[in-house]
Amino acid sequence: MMPRRWVCPILFSLIAAATWFAGGAHANRIDRGPVVKTAKAGGKWRIAWDVRLGTVRGILTLKQSAAQLTGTFEEYGKTYPLTGSIQGQDITFEVPFSGPRPYTIEFKGAIDGPKMAGTSGLKGGGHVFLGHAGEVDEPQRPWTATRGLKHQNNAPGKPPDDDDDDDRRRPTIGLPTPGRQVSELR
Repeated sequence: MMPRRWVCPILFSLIAAATWFAGGAHANRIDRGPVVKTAKAGGKWRIAWDVRLGTVRGILTLKQSAAQLTGTFEEYGKTYPLTGSIQGQDITFEVPFSGPRPYTIEFKGAIDGPKMAGTSGLKGGGHVFLGHAGEVDEPQRPWTATRGLKHQNNAPGKPPDDDDDDDRRRPTIGLPTPGRQVSELR
């Protein structure tokens, strides 16, 4: 049995050590605010991307692993790889386009359920040369995307059915179309 004179100091030491450990753990805790749930971005998305000469429509195929994104961007039968990240509802991805003058477009936006929207721009700033009388693209362009491929032809090598950039499908007002006479248009 222990002498009485040792009980108080030992008990005091145990209480002090427990308080120190509890206080130390609390003091070292970093308050990062509320925990934000990461949005689910994986899957196929229809994207409409405004560019200087109209709207490009394509298909995004995203694969999500925690906060990292990989996938493809398909337009007019060409497929380009993409990489990106997601934090909470905020999404960022880059698409490197190949060709005689390769460039990378960075897309930034937010996911809201089955939709996402944001702006796009040339990675690194500056302008993209389009080759039409020296025109250049504006630095930021809006884009939207909708989850799924409903009402869309996603056959390989074909643009989406609702592509509004193919002017060959829409007659120009006042000009005859094959098989129609000018008098039919009045």
